Amino acid sequence: MAGIRVVACLPAAARDDLVTALGQALAPFEMYANPQWRSIWDWWAIRGGSDGSGFSARPGFHDSTELIHDDPRHDGTSLPSLPGMCAGGPRGLLDLSDFRALSKRVTTIRARAGDPWDLWHRLAPEHPPMLPWSTFRARHLEDPRGYPTERMWADYTTQPLLQAFVADPFSQIPELGDISWLNHQIGLVAALDGDRTDFVRRVTARIRQPDLLTLDGWWIEDGVSPVHALCEDGETCPHMDDGWHYQDDIGGYLDALADDVLLIKLKCHG
Repeated sequence: MAGIRVVACLPAAARDDLVTALGQALAPFEMYANPQWRSIWDWWAIRGGSDGSGFSARPGFHDSTELIHDDPRHDGTSLPSLPGMCAGGPRGLLDLSDFRALSKRVTTIRARAGDPWDLWHRLAPEHPPMLPWSTFRARHLEDPRGYPTERMWADYTTQPLLQAFVADPFSQIPELGDISWLNHQIGLVAALDGDRTDFVRRVTARIRQPDLLTLDGWWIEDGVSPVHALCEDGETCPHMDDGWHYQDDIGGYLDALADDVLLIKLKCHG
């Protein structure tokens, strides 16, 4: 993947030799030196202050010498930070309001993730059973002209159970954004008919969180996939409970760190 952005967390002492400390923290995830599971980047640089993707400094700290700013370009061109911005610094000097908002949103979504499944199973006994999509598709394939795609789709989506489900506010999770279940009803019905835990997993997988490199060597890739620096793959890693814990609430993890922990925005290529 190109253009990976990750928030790297380092202990305060790393500031004495930041480049070395970052290199050591990132090394387990270098693309050509590690197993496929940990193959993430092939180039990295401190970035965020100059393009607005980094951190805002808290009021009163905009000129602090403790803030971290972007590395120069490969040709040596400097990349000064935008006013009030930086690529990182001690957590206590950075405005984490966006991460707090993310944490609140994630918590709300997780609390509501099972509501559509519960609604579906409350409504199901009150309506005729849903005919599967395959029934309508088979009819269309047998007689495409007599039973066109538009009719196939209409007959499937106007079934009473699906209509009752879509009309109920509990079928939606507004915090996920503009997602209409009607745009995904085939896969949706299959998920609703399945296991509740699996349905909740599918819902929460829609939550977009940033990449994170934790103090203890977890890279939460794409905000959802924990990758451990010390293990060969996810199937044999005995520490996955820790990884899933970090993945649950990246904003909350960052907000709970000590004030002197360094948070640094990196741009990686992979």
